[in-house]
Amino acid sequence: MRHRVKEPAQHTPAVADSPPQHTLAEEHEIDERSLDLVQRVVSSVLAVVVGGGIAILLTVVSTIGWTGLDRASTIGLWVMSGVAGMLTAAAVLVINRRHPYSPLLLLGLLPAAVAAFWVWT
Repeated sequence: MRHRVKEPAQHTPAVADSPPQHTLAEEHEIDERSLDLVQRVVSSVLAVVVGGGIAILLTVVSTIGWTGLDRASTIGLWVMSGVAGMLTAAAVLVINRRHPYSPLLLLGLLPAAVAAFWVWT
């Protein structure tokens, strides 16, 4: 059985309907920017999960009372959770090509700020 190929209809798209024409170099640059964005997002998510997990773990250990830690150890763990959170925020800022000394760095103190009530009472 033979299949016939239909000839394409002669349609001339209007100027508004035609997609923008990119040269090969522009298309390559667009693809590289897209790949770069994906790599930065994946790296940022990985940094937040690992570093944020460490900061949250230290915060939880410093706030729960059944660990049997003395007061100085509890405060030390609480401070370490703040440092780990700030290092994580700085890593995400650097991955996304931002200056690490930004007001967004204070987001790293969020786990320690939440736990401050339980640590100091």
